[in-house]
Amino acid sequence: MPNPNIDLRHLRYFIAVAEHESISRAARRLHVSQPPLSRQIRDLETELGVALFRRDSPRLSLTDAGVVFQREARQVLERFENAVSLTRETGRSAELRLRVGHSAACSLEALPRILSGFQKLHPEAKLELRTMTTLAMISALRRGELDVCLTVCGSSSDLDEFTVQEIDAYGLVVGVPQGHPLGRLEQIPLRDAAREPVISVSRTDFRWYNEYVAALLAPHNPSFSIVEEHDRADGVIAAVEAGRGIAFFFDVMARMIGERLILRQLLPIPPRAPVVVFHRQDKLSLLVRGFVGAAKHLKRK
Repeated sequence: MPNPNIDLRHLRYFIAVAEHESISRAARRLHVSQPPLSRQIRDLETELGVALFRRDSPRLSLTDAGVVFQREARQVLERFENAVSLTRETGRSAELRLRVGHSAACSLEALPRILSGFQKLHPEAKLELRTMTTLAMISALRRGELDVCLTVCGSSSDLDEFTVQEIDAYGLVVGVPQGHPLGRLEQIPLRDAAREPVISVSRTDFRWYNEYVAALLAPHNPSFSIVEEHDRADGVIAAVEAGRGIAFFFDVMARMIGERLILRQLLPIPPRAPVVVFHRQDKLSLLVRGFVGAAKHLKRK
């Protein structure tokens, strides 16, 4: 038997007639005229192939089939209304949600300060913060899984497709293990650092950082050696602490490193690394505007 041609309007009309036991009273409640309402009920019974009402008295009463259909129709309408309510609520929640990708270095200073300003602009917003590499942020932003990103990146070509705002810049320092001869110097010449075994984060995942460090070391030692790569900064810190080499850190990471390593300025002082916020050009929502605005305010401080 083919599926009956029944829509939600049929269900609402049927329930109104069943509750009022009258076409005329149901029509007044529904703000429709009686003839179309009567026609809808007859069409519904035709589609179902059963009578839903007894018509042997002025008052319409339900048949046994009508009682069953009333119970089921109410459940269908209730589920539909719940679906509409949940969908609208989800839509409103999505409008008030900001998904932020950020690097580990940015989470130490820039991100908390930006979020403080953003909170004042949009106290109702829900935040999703994800610590990621810059390459992972770019991919997630392309897929629509992030709304805005914050990272340390000096290669503008990597971000050509996005709107980019530079908001800060971090200096670079060198970390050596406790007791290392270079640790006795107040400032470490780049030519001396370039002769040491280097511990780094992954050259695949942190391409720009490694290119930045290589550009500093290669003029002093073209054959400088990266002896270990780790996927996170804490792995690099542990390896240096164990005496396996030296490493280069953004100066903002000093509080994270604490007294585990000796941190020293480099000579000559390297160019500062840009901290940038970026987002898709076609996805500038109110919350993204607020985040970027808070980030620009950070730059002015």
